[in-house]
Amino acid sequence: MGPFAGVWILLIYVVAALILALGGFRRRAGRGRLRADRNANAIPVQMRRDLPLARLPVLLLGLLLAGCAGGPSDAPAPRAPAEAAPAPSGALWNGPGAESGFGTPASPETGAPIRIALLLPLTGPRAGAGQDILLAAEMALFDFADPKLVLMPLDTRGSRDGAAMAARQALDQGVDIVLGPLFSEEVAAAAGVTRGSGRPMIAFSSDSKVAGNGVYLLSFSPEQEVQRIVSFAVSRGYRRFAALLPRSAYGDRVAEAFKNATAGVEGVTNRLVYYYPDSATLDAPVRELTDQDARRQALAADIARLEQSPDSADQQRLAELRARSLLGEVDFETLLIASSGGHLRALGPLLRRYGVDPEKVRYLGTGLWDDPATIAEASLMGGWFPASQPAVGSQLATRMQADFNVRLTPVTSLGYDAVALVATLAAGAEDPAAQFSDEALTNPAGFAGVTGIFRLRPGGLTERALAVMEIQPQGATVIDPAPASFLPPLVH
Repeated sequence: MGPFAGVWILLIYVVAALILALGGFRRRAGRGRLRADRNANAIPVQMRRDLPLARLPVLLLGLLLAGCAGGPSDAPAPRAPAEAAPAPSGALWNGPGAESGFGTPASPETGAPIRIALLLPLTGPRAGAGQDILLAAEMALFDFADPKLVLMPLDTRGSRDGAAMAARQALDQGVDIVLGPLFSEEVAAAAGVTRGSGRPMIAFSSDSKVAGNGVYLLSFSPEQEVQRIVSFAVSRGYRRFAALLPRSAYGDRVAEAFKNATAGVEGVTNRLVYYYPDSATLDAPVRELTDQDARRQALAADIARLEQSPDSADQQRLAELRARSLLGEVDFETLLIASSGGHLRALGPLLRRYGVDPEKVRYLGTGLWDDPATIAEASLMGGWFPASQPAVGSQLATRMQADFNVRLTPVTSLGYDAVALVATLAAGAEDPAAQFSDEALTNPAGFAGVTGIFRLRPGGLTERALAVMEIQPQGATVIDPAPASFLPPLVH
């Protein structure tokens, strides 16, 4: 090789380094995403200090705890939302060449590894959701670049038995904290294994019945969403509320929250109607909601009365009533629709047919509306729904879409925030034995993540700051920003 020997040696060294750095990963066919190879024993994903990051689009989450001591000397000081501060930014560092004034990722001293179990459905019919959450979690692992963190994905197979088995495997491998599972039945089964082990669980289910006693739910609560959207509507002068809800566990929770949000507010009335999610048609519940028969009878009585009056004003009113549909106006001015997908798309024209005029009735939604298909639905224009402050996670959303063709959803983003929360607590802990204690996890100042500011409550639920969005032709627009802090408390 002569004079080229040095070049060949250098190339061999580079190739070997890349193999060592990336050997635990493969490209997922068709999606171009980075994935950890997994077998029955789940190969851990660890952030190595010598892994080249120059070409990784790094986004450091602003998930920093107020009141914690600073991390190592080369890390930015932890912060939390302050009452007068603007909403926390998730973009503290964008990699090499970032603009002046931006921070850099923490580089904690190497110590004992922190093993993070991530329980998700990675195979089976629910694998798509699990794989996307795992991708977001892996991105957080690389963004924080802490060599102590070892992410251990374990497959729950989307079942109770699979979740219990994965939880036992996690404890057998000496994990320090458990993230996931995703679904309620999985959380219940896995928690039955982890409770009493001293290892906290931060799960992604929204079922409040599985929270508490060492299990925290990082998910979005329908109760908080309903409280936020109803309170905002009341603040805008609306007083007559109605709700159309699915006959399901989710619908029951929304119904209870709806009653609580409208109770005790002077002058507020509410009307509640259920529909069956598996019903082929929604005509019956919409007919009940709009009270069509009673309205038709009342309108007919008005027409009959006006026909007997010689007064010119009454005759003008009679002409107006005859010119329109025989249905009078509905007795509510807002309608909460806790639905998505096909049901929601079918409701728009059906409601109009039964006399609900979207120019006079404000449609309200829950977090289920935070979806591109729903936001593009013409019949919902002007509707309001609660969501995370969009700008906070926008850079992560852009990266996931551009690099992996994966849309960042509220559920997917939980994977990022969960790992980022662990990384933040690990970097700021003075006592490693207490880094994931209940006291640390439930710090009342809260955290700022790509889903906005949030804090874990002692009972296991998560309190979140939510914005109010309005559906407009160009997309969903913030009409009431999310609070920038938990001072004063957002939930009383």
